[in-house]
Amino acid sequence: MLKISEHIEFYERKDHLFLFEVINEWESYFNQPILDDCIAIDEENNYVSISLNLDQNQQEIQKKYSCNINSSYYIGLDRFPKMGLSVYIEPKMNTKEIKLDYVKILLESLQEPKNFDHLDGLLTTKFDEEWIEIENTLQPLLTPFLIAQFLSVVKDLVRKGLRKSYYDKVENLNSRIRGKVLVGEQIKKNILKNQITKTVCKYQEFGIDTEVNQFINYVLTKVLGHLELYSKNSELHRNLTELLNYCTGGFYQVSPKIFRNLKYQEKNPFYKNYNKAVQLGNQILALTDHNIAKSLDTDKSLHPPFWIDMSKLFELYVFKKLRERFPYEGEVKYHQKYNRHEPDFILNTNCGLKAIVDAKYKPRYKSGNPSMEDARQLAGYTRLNSIYKELGISKDIIIPAYFIYPAELSTEQLETNYSEYFTNEGSVEVAQVLDWKIRTSSIYNKMYLQEIRLVNN
Repeated sequence: MLKISEHIEFYERKDHLFLFEVINEWESYFNQPILDDCIAIDEENNYVSISLNLDQNQQEIQKKYSCNINSSYYIGLDRFPKMGLSVYIEPKMNTKEIKLDYVKILLESLQEPKNFDHLDGLLTTKFDEEWIEIENTLQPLLTPFLIAQFLSVVKDLVRKGLRKSYYDKVENLNSRIRGKVLVGEQIKKNILKNQITKTVCKYQEFGIDTEVNQFINYVLTKVLGHLELYSKNSELHRNLTELLNYCTGGFYQVSPKIFRNLKYQEKNPFYKNYNKAVQLGNQILALTDHNIAKSLDTDKSLHPPFWIDMSKLFELYVFKKLRERFPYEGEVKYHQKYNRHEPDFILNTNCGLKAIVDAKYKPRYKSGNPSMEDARQLAGYTRLNSIYKELGISKDIIIPAYFIYPAELSTEQLETNYSEYFTNEGSVEVAQVLDWKIRTSSIYNKMYLQEIRLVNN
C-alpha cells in the first residue's frame, strides 16, 4: 500500500521514489505496461495521480527508477483502477508527534446548525467497490467520522422536534373495535383461541412512531455497539457518547424495529435533515453488515474506499468560529453567490466590521506567502458592486479582505515560496476576525492573514 499525505508535491518537491520503495515488490510495478494512473474526482480533477518512469542504460546495464505523485485536498483510502495499487492519504499536518483530529473538528463544526446545509460533498464513500485491507495502526477514521455526522444530524432533528405523521398501527384490542378488523389475524389470534372479547384491528395514528424514526432509532442502537471500539480514545468516546445519549432521549417513544436499510425522501424543507440522517444511517448499517466491529480486534481490517474533503471541513470549522465571534443573524454569510462569484464568507457585523473572508486550507500561509492567484481572487471579490450594495457602504471605501489559514504545521514542512506579500509589521490597528495571530500585507491595501488553530490529538 502506498502511504502519502495531501498535497505531497508541495511538501516533497523531489522524486517521490522513496515513498514508493516502501511498497512490497515495488519494482514489479515498473515492469507493467501501465505506468500512469489516477483516481478521478471528475473529468477535470483527481484525488491523486501517479506516474512511474524507468530509464534503463544499456551500456551500464543499470536501471534508474523515478516516481511522481500528486495529491489534492482530500484524505482517504482507495485503489488505483489500472495499477490495482491501494493508496492511503493522511492529513498533511500530521507528524510523528501530532495527528489532526478531523472527527473532533467535524463535531465542533456541527455545533453550528447552519453547517448542516453544507454537508454535501464532505464525505464520499464507495461501498459498492471492493473493500481494502488496511493495518489498524493507520486508524482510518471513516466509521467514527460517519457516526459523528449521523449523531450531529440526529441531534438537530431532536432539537427541532421529531417529525410526526400518520402511520398504521396493528393492535389486539379488548372489548372494542378501531379502524379495520384484520379477519385473518383475528381468526388465528382470537377465534381459534376462544378469546371472544378481543379484536385484531388496524388503524392510523398520528405521532412520532413512524418508519423513518424507527429506522433512526435502530441505527442508534448499532452506534452504541460501535462506540465501545473507541474507548481507548477517551475524549472521542466521551464526545460521541454524550451525543448518543442526547439523541436516544428523543426516541424513547419510538418502537424498536430491525432494518437492513431504508429508502426515504423527505420533501418538507423544515425536516430536510431527515434525508441526511437516513443516508448516513444506511452507510453505518453497511459497515455493520461487513462486520468491521469484530475485525478491529485484529491487526488488519477491511474498509470501503472513501474520501474526505479537508478544504470543505476546514470551511465548516471556520464558519463555526466566525459565528461564535459574530452570533447575530446576518453577520456572517457563507457561500452567497454574486454574479457567478462566490466568496467563502461576507462579514457585515453589528460592531461595524465589514469584510470579505476566504478560508484557505493551505498551511504554507504560515510563512506569510499566499499565491498571486489567491491574492487576486480575494481582491477581486472586494471590487464587486453587488458586495458593496450587500454591505451598504460607499464605493470609495476599500473593503478589507482576510485570508484564514490553519496554524498547525512544523516549520520544516512549510512549502517553499519565493514571494513576500505579507509581513508581521504594521503601524495601523488591525480589526481581527478571530482571536489568533494576524498579519498585514506589505503590498495590498487592507489585506490580512488571520491564523486559526485546529484540533489535534
